[in-house]
Parts: sequence; structure tokens; C-alpha cells
Amino acid sequence: MPRNDPHYKRNFTLGVLNGTFFMAALAFIAGSTVLPVFLSKLTESKIVIGVISHTEWFGWLFPQVFAAVFLTHRRKVLGFYNRLTILRLTLFASAIASIYVFRNNYTMLLIAFTSFFAVFSLSSGIAGVAFMEVVGKTIPVNSRGSFFGLRMFSGGILAMIGGLAIKKIMSSYPFPYDFAYICIIAWVLMLLGLSIFAFLKEPEHKDPPPKESAGIQLKTALGIIKNDANFKMLIYTRGWVNTAFMATPFYVIFAIDKLGAPDWMAGIYLTVQMVGYLGANLLWGWLSNHVSNRLVIILSTLLKVLPPAIALAGFFVQVGPEMFSAVFFLLGMGESGSEMGFMNYLLEISPEQRRPLYIGLLHTLIAPTILFSGVGGWLSQLFTLKWLFATAFVTVSIALLISLKLREPRIRSV
Repeated sequence: MPRNDPHYKRNFTLGVLNGTFFMAALAFIAGSTVLPVFLSKLTESKIVIGVISHTEWFGWLFPQVFAAVFLTHRRKVLGFYNRLTILRLTLFASAIASIYVFRNNYTMLLIAFTSFFAVFSLSSGIAGVAFMEVVGKTIPVNSRGSFFGLRMFSGGILAMIGGLAIKKIMSSYPFPYDFAYICIIAWVLMLLGLSIFAFLKEPEHKDPPPKESAGIQLKTALGIIKNDANFKMLIYTRGWVNTAFMATPFYVIFAIDKLGAPDWMAGIYLTVQMVGYLGANLLWGWLSNHVSNRLVIILSTLLKVLPPAIALAGFFVQVGPEMFSAVFFLLGMGESGSEMGFMNYLLEISPEQRRPLYIGLLHTLIAPTILFSGVGGWLSQLFTLKWLFATAFVTVSIALLISLKLREPRIRSV
């Protein structure tokens, strides 16, 4: 979609506003800060904490290849996305309601909240393919860095302010009402973000592939894995990068249990994480637009090596809860680069006719790697957090080496 398209500015602006509110909403229930603290009040199992902390990520990724099979032949997909908006908002509202209904029964609260939240996350994943297809149609390749960069920057600003609000709420209200109030704010932000996206002007796909059976499309997907070596390398890279999730929910648990941080410090850590997210965001956007999405992936993966290294060092040198904020600053930097780099690299290498299938295939294949957070919980229970952080350091270092093998898709003049 060229910049001279009459709807370009409208779509760009609404897409940025959509990301601003929705990304801020997700920050209020972040799997690296707020959600692990909530779960630690309901269960002592680090495996459960690890798995559920990244339910939203897993749900967003896993169903996408199946959604792609359903959407790939359609000329327009925004209507499908909008219908799912109603379902997503209803499910998350039900999760919030469960906090009040089961406020005196923590076992039932854990089961009910997790169930509604899991289905909400799966519906978000189905909508994710439609979202990416609309972005691929409406935002040209040399504007996607700015597009996602602005979404992440403005959403990060709101999330940074939200971190201070979370601190205030958690220090002012008893459990579980504090978490309920946090989720209500997240729901309102979701409502704003998802509603805004409905007003984009989606062009028709001029030459969609013919409608095919699910079996034929899945066979095509297997052919993509077999014949597209660079796409296969992208799968390997993203999978190994996601081993970082082993440690992510346990940095805040480590800070509370071992460093003496109060529970409300989760809000401060979220704010620091968003500062890192914002601080690197404009750099990632510029590199994506003008240099290389491959470089964004490599540099952000390098940054992801550092948090487990710092946490590991905390076992050998004196580290206070405030100093430990550096871990969350680096998490923010690395995550913003990964989100932008992998998303834009995938859009860049995907053939237009098969773009939904490429998007869905990658995300479904890497979805199980999100469960590394459960593996992290198992490691921390079987051994110690020290072994968990050491393992994460090694595996993410491997991811960095693999990322160097990705092909540069841009042709440079000489």
C-alpha cells in the first residue's frame, strides 16, 4: 500500500492509537511483573506461576495457522477481527468478575480466572492473523518500523504511568481487590484500542489465492517449511530466543523472596521496564526503516542475554531491590526490539499471496516455546533459581549465534 493512498494517514494514525491503548492494557497484566505477583498469592507452585504468566502470549500465537487457513482466501478480514473484539472483551470481563465471585476461595479463583484468561488469549491469537494481514495491506514496508515504533512508544508511555498507578493500587487496597482494579483499568484500555481499529479502511486483496480445503493449505504449509530455508531459520531463531521466557516470571519473584522487595515494587519494575522499552524503541524503528530488521533481531537478542546474567550475579554480589531494576530495564529494551524485528522481518519475507499462512505458521510453531516459562518453574523447584538463570543465559546465548545465520532480505545498491 503506497503512501499516496488516500487512506494511508487515517490507517496509520488509527493503527498507532490501537497499539497505544492495547499495549498499555497488556502492561497492566504483564507476565513479567504484575501477573506473577497475583499468581504467587494463589499458589506456591512455581510451575503453575511460570505457565500461567505467559498464557496471553501462548494463546496469541498457537491458533494462528488455523486462523490463517480460514482467512487466507478472503479479500477483506477486518470484519472478522471486529467480531472477535466483542468476544475478547466479554471473556476478559468474565475473568475480572471471577475475582469478585471467588475472592474467598483462592483455588477456585485460580481455576476460573485462568480459564477465562486462556480463552481470551486464544481468541486474541485468532484475531492476530487478521490484524497482521490488515497491517500488511495498509502499511508499506519502509513505514512499518515507524508504525510499530510509534505504537510501542506511545503504549509504553501509558504503561510507564500505569506502573506508578499499579504501585499506588497495590499499596492501598487488599488482595485480591487490588488486582481486580488493575484488570478493570486494563479492560477499559482494551475497549478503546480494539474499538479504534474497527475504523480502519481496509483495501480488498486484489489477487487472493483460491479457496482451498484445510488439508491442502496445511500441506502447503509443510511445503513452506521444507522449501524456504530462511523461513525455517527464522523459526529456529525465534524458538531459541523464546527460551528467555524460562526466567521472565521469576525475576520479580527473586526480587521479592531473595532481595526483600515489597510486593508493590512490581509497579516500579514495570515502570522501569517501560522506560527501557521506550528508550530503545526509536532506535529499533529507525533501524527497521532504514537499515535492517535482521540487525534489529540480532541486537535485541544480544540484550536478552544480559538479564539472566545480572540475576545470576545477584547470587554472588550484594544487589538491592532498586539496583535489580536494571534487569527490567534490559527486559524492556530487548522485548521491544524482538517484537518489532521479528514481526517486520516476517512481513518482509512473506509472499503477499501466502502472507496469512506464513504468519500463522510461524506463530503456531513457536507457541509451545512460550511454555518454557513452565520449564523455568520446574527448574527452580527441582534445583534453584540460580540454575534457572544460568540455563536461560546459555540458551539465549545460543539464540544469538543462530540469529546471525538469518538472510538479509533487502537488496542494497553498491
